[in-house]
Amino acid sequence: MSATHVLNCARASQPLRVADAFGWLVERAWRLLWRERLLSGGNETIPESLITSHGPVEIHQTPRLWSLETCVKGIPDQARATGLRRLEHYASSRRLRIARPLVQAELAAGRWRLGVALPHISDDAAIAIARNGRVRLRELEAQALAVIRVPGRPTKLAMQHAETAIRLALGLTRWMPTGPPALRLYRLPRALPFLSRFEVVVPVTERVQQAHRTDWICPEPSAPRMLEAATPVTPVTR
Repeated sequence: MSATHVLNCARASQPLRVADAFGWLVERAWRLLWRERLLSGGNETIPESLITSHGPVEIHQTPRLWSLETCVKGIPDQARATGLRRLEHYASSRRLRIARPLVQAELAAGRWRLGVALPHISDDAAIAIARNGRVRLRELEAQALAVIRVPGRPTKLAMQHAETAIRLALGLTRWMPTGPPALRLYRLPRALPFLSRFEVVVPVTERVQQAHRTDWICPEPSAPRMLEAATPVTPVTR
């Protein structure tokens, strides 16, 4: 009797486990599909103006826009996965149209900010939902960015090399970095590194041209002291 009872319970629980596994697979597939949709070619890309280029580094001008953002702790890959889940859930539940790229910036050690642009949201609508738990909207002013495109996966070492390349390329130009680097993705990193691409961006501004004064010329001993004091200095600009 007891043996039959145990057997019946095992048989009854098997369909439940199959259903749970099927549900998990469906949910996993949906999440992967939506994450790919979040960065898919069907979504528009924020237009940027190309100002100039210095070797592999380009200077872009970005427009003013609203960014849908969240902050996550953890290692870069895990933080990116968590942030994408939050952003995708928020955007899909409110039917918000997003635009690539996905931006990931390090705020502190092990703390990241991820964001995507909302190009078609009005200021009034953005202000109304600007604060909503872990996902918020932030207004980004137009800015100049130094951009370099890198093949492969965005590992820590690859990011460091890309930032170094940007700073070296800008060393003798009129542009100077004004902030830390950030990662930009137009698609999620692929399993095969040679199929992946990413961008590293650094905010920049034009260097201020400082005027250099010429040395004072010693007057003749007989020259009046008032004449020496009244002689103007002509700045020399480069």
